[in-house]
Amino acid sequence: MSSNEKLPAAQGPWSREIVKEIAMDIGKEVVAHIEVMYPAAITATPGTFKTSVQNTVYNQIMAALDVNDVGEIAGRLEERKRARTKLTAAYRKMRSADLDKEAAN
Repeated sequence: MSSNEKLPAAQGPWSREIVKEIAMDIGKEVVAHIEVMYPAAITATPGTFKTSVQNTVYNQIMAALDVNDVGEIAGRLEERKRARTKLTAAYRKMRSADLDKEAAN
């Protein structure tokens, strides 16, 4: 989404406390989805994985609430997209290098 596009104004009668409950519920739902659809992923990760995913989802939803200006929202979305792309590329490169080392041994 470009920063030129109009985003709808954030509206709603919800209190921050109810949004916290919703955010945590969504975090738990994501963990349940991973557990049901990708059980090997759960098995291959440390015991803190599920809590980490749950809390990351919760934290991102709550952080998004702090941005309520349409321009700020568009900027935040663009910045998050850039950061995600950069981080994903760095980890892919790092893992590829690790696989190359293993193959050489």
